[in-house]
Amino acid sequence: MKHLETAYKTHDGKELYLQAWMADVPKAAMLLVHGLGEHSSRYLHLVEKLNEAGVSVFTFDGRGHGKSAKVKPDAFFESADDYLKDIDALFGKVKSYSPGLPAFIYGHSMGGGLVAAYVLKYKPEAAGVVLSSPAIKEAEGTSKILIALSSMISKYFPKLKALKLDANKVSRIPEEVQKYLQDPFVYTEAIPARTGYELLQLMNYIQGNASEFNLPLLLIHGSDDGLTNPKGSELLFENAKSADKTLKIFPGGYHELINDLDRDEVMNLIVSWIEIRLA
Repeated sequence: MKHLETAYKTHDGKELYLQAWMADVPKAAMLLVHGLGEHSSRYLHLVEKLNEAGVSVFTFDGRGHGKSAKVKPDAFFESADDYLKDIDALFGKVKSYSPGLPAFIYGHSMGGGLVAAYVLKYKPEAAGVVLSSPAIKEAEGTSKILIALSSMISKYFPKLKALKLDANKVSRIPEEVQKYLQDPFVYTEAIPARTGYELLQLMNYIQGNASEFNLPLLLIHGSDDGLTNPKGSELLFENAKSADKTLKIFPGGYHELINDLDRDEVMNLIVSWIEIRLA
């Protein structure tokens, strides 16, 4: 497999780190959108399986993340709409780089929420969408007062470190948690207020427009995910008007299913789901 790296200048002048792994005999292409605080190089083991199946994978480090961060990752971005514009531009590049091939989109966690919102707002022509532990619904019991305050905090203190995520909920495998914590390109501090507020608005939008989702869809989530709410995946699955939709809940699964105890089954499911739609 051939690895490519480059930079992309966004509509508002930011520079994003892009990379791609090209299949030897490509049958399809995929844009992969990573999760909150992490970066695109953490998916190499999944990419290898996709490449073996003939799927070239294009991905990027999002605003404030990984190698796209100016100094070091801070997980900060001003606007989810800007992030959606990035996804739209890069999905266009994927399609132009792989003319005539079916193009898929994969999103994990925050990336899953962004991809779901992108499909709803932009109506892209895609062969299918894979959403892994997508951020679609806030955690059960989230304080309504806190939600109401989030708008004001985001406006006046956008970079205030507001919400700390528990890294131990990433995986049931201790070594995977340690890899996550020791990766210099993973942001593990509290999430900035603006980022959190923008994601909350994004989730509200998806919940209110889920019935407009009409692309082939594979949703995967762990039943014990403590970072994104599995009920969000159930909500999208129940409301999406896609004729071709699949929901797989992994019993006991934590947040990063491709790095959890069921990872082989999870990755095989993703690859086989795509292969079936290429047949």
